[in-house]
Amino acid sequence: MIPVRVVLAVEESEYIEPLLRYVHGSEYGEKMRVIAFTEVNKFLQYMNGNERPEVVVAERVFLDPWLNQGDQTVTWIVLDDMGQSSLKGPVLAKYQPLSQLIDAILDLTVSQARLASSRTLGETAMIGMLSAVGGSGKTTTALNMAKQLGASGLSVFYLNLETMNSSAVFPRQIRSRESGQGLSRLLYELKAAQELKDYSSISISSYVVSHEAIKADIFEPLTNIKEWLQMSKDDVCQLMQLLAKSGQYDVLIVDTDTGAGERCEAVMESCESLVWMLLDDVISMYKSGQWLSFIERSNPSLFNDMMQKSRFILNRYVGSLTNTLPIHIEQIDGVLPYIPSWKQVCHEEILLSSPIFQRDILNLCRDLVGDILPSGVGGAPHG
Repeated sequence: MIPVRVVLAVEESEYIEPLLRYVHGSEYGEKMRVIAFTEVNKFLQYMNGNERPEVVVAERVFLDPWLNQGDQTVTWIVLDDMGQSSLKGPVLAKYQPLSQLIDAILDLTVSQARLASSRTLGETAMIGMLSAVGGSGKTTTALNMAKQLGASGLSVFYLNLETMNSSAVFPRQIRSRESGQGLSRLLYELKAAQELKDYSSISISSYVVSHEAIKADIFEPLTNIKEWLQMSKDDVCQLMQLLAKSGQYDVLIVDTDTGAGERCEAVMESCESLVWMLLDDVISMYKSGQWLSFIERSNPSLFNDMMQKSRFILNRYVGSLTNTLPIHIEQIDGVLPYIPSWKQVCHEEILLSSPIFQRDILNLCRDLVGDILPSGVGGAPHG
């Protein structure tokens, strides 16, 4: 077995010395070789030299100047006192049992290497969010999924196709004056390319922006609602394919309007996984059943394909199911908890910071993209 070369960069030598002794005196000594730094300058000098480790595990004070030098091909992991960071990459809690910490580092190293090779193939997992009723928690679920996947080290794009973009209540902290026009220009280019049947010249890089809170890239919400209303099914399919084939994203999460429509149909056809949000009330179950019945009657082939890739998730679950499921839904595939504190939310960030909700969101993420989700990042196994 070839040992994994790990660079550990932490300001306190008191933290490094016990970890090195533990590695050298245990079975991990055969699995990894650790090179440790407590000074930023020496760390940067090493990383800019000829030696290339498999993974860098470091505090942000070390990572920021290194990452600012440009795109880095070495896997990196943030080491933080609270296990939190605004950097779009995997994060590990600094203080935890050494065996768990080292196992997580080794798992992430393997997972990230596999992800890097899969990105070169341009493969993107596409997840569509659907609901028959408003207020089901569809957008809150989608945004929390984006945050969990982004924090796990995946590259995520969150695409909101709602006519009234409810994700706009989660504003970005940093905005440029022209960033809001990006999607408008992209839609114009897509229309022009559609007439020429040539999309090869379109690059999405200049149209997307990064959203710190959800650890994903987005388009700024459109200010002209007519532009959404004029989008056809083909327009939506081309937009999703452009994102998926860009090679920049591991996961594309697509949030849709409530109920049927061309945008929803495009998502049903294009996405490899569909998440249906349900509530345990009469109206939600009735409308969900009616929508499924309509799709079955009007487009049987789409219905059969859609049901095979659908997960039905019950939101605001309180421990038991009161209402009868629609005839087309044999069973619930997962549940998300009821969070009483969300009844009177005055700050939007609260909807992205419930540990209980995020725990079950991580289980849903593992179910949807478990083959690419790093195994060493938080949460309990799904099942």
